[in-house]
Amino acid sequence: MTNLFQKFAVRFYEGNKNIIKTLVRQPLKPRWIWFEVTDLCNSHCTHCQIWAKKEHAQPLTLAEIREIFSDPILKNVEGVINSGGEAVLHPDIIEILTIEHELFPKASLNLSTNGIWADRVLQVAEEAIKKGIQLNVSISLDGVGERHDQIRGVPGNFQKVDFLIAHLKELRAQYPQLLTITAGLTLSRLTINEYWKVKEYCQVVGVDELIVQWYNQSSFYGNEARSTEDESDIREELKKIINDQPLSTTRERWLKLLNGKSIKFNCFAGNSFFAMKCDGTIVPCLTYWDNVIGNARNQSVSEIWHSAQAAQVRQIVAHCPGCLNSWGLGWSASTNFYPRIAFFMKHPQEIIKRLKAGK
Repeated sequence: MTNLFQKFAVRFYEGNKNIIKTLVRQPLKPRWIWFEVTDLCNSHCTHCQIWAKKEHAQPLTLAEIREIFSDPILKNVEGVINSGGEAVLHPDIIEILTIEHELFPKASLNLSTNGIWADRVLQVAEEAIKKGIQLNVSISLDGVGERHDQIRGVPGNFQKVDFLIAHLKELRAQYPQLLTITAGLTLSRLTINEYWKVKEYCQVVGVDELIVQWYNQSSFYGNEARSTEDESDIREELKKIINDQPLSTTRERWLKLLNGKSIKFNCFAGNSFFAMKCDGTIVPCLTYWDNVIGNARNQSVSEIWHSAQAAQVRQIVAHCPGCLNSWGLGWSASTNFYPRIAFFMKHPQEIIKRLKAGK
């Protein structure tokens, strides 16, 4: 309990400091990074067109990644999500994880995967863990059996995922403090009838957590044209699924959105966190994928962070109507901390639950 209150006090102090600094337009130091390791993808998802895009001609080299992540402004990074594309398609993904661990030794690292190259994912996870890297493997799972394959566009994908989870569990049993396994379902018209099946499957196979993700529409995915689709006919079923999720600030905002209410919040994209493309281009998040802050191949992250362009992009983000991106919303809430206080005041049972869980 003492550790929890100490953590609370630190976050409370930092939250107030962060709010004051943003009010006077002073940039914060980044604490989280979403990294597009590669823009190559071996899926053919119905809801995403990343696989159809032309790959970048000059992705960052290992030396460039090390130099970028060595910038002093990143010394307090707490977490890195390594995504894509499909992260394990990068031939040096193990070396990338090693660099991140060396430069951010206290950070938790996440490896996002579609599971198609299951053997490669297992190899990466095992080598990373043996180096003492705390790793979460996050596996896309939009259905069970052939339905997953139909949505993801690759026959046999579910079988690969099933194989991957089974062998990751064996690895987790050897390194319970270093490896977690999560599954991510993108909730949309395509997957709404699969949620309950996926939930049951995850419980049976022993996935640590099933994360239901908002169907984000942006140029990153190449699905912007679908933003006008009417979902009124499935709204009640969506509410049932969201109500089935654990209590969280994301759950509460999602229900507000489905009820036609504003979900705007104090977002810290481009401030306490950022997204970096495979060529070193830094943007605030996936929603503002085309709003470039700078390129870390040409300038240091510190220079980019304190530039006039960065200040301009932060003002654009400030007018965002809000989103339900799981990491963007979560990292913003952690930066501010007042949304978390309000959440715990509304749901005091969650404090007891987390105390029992030792969190």
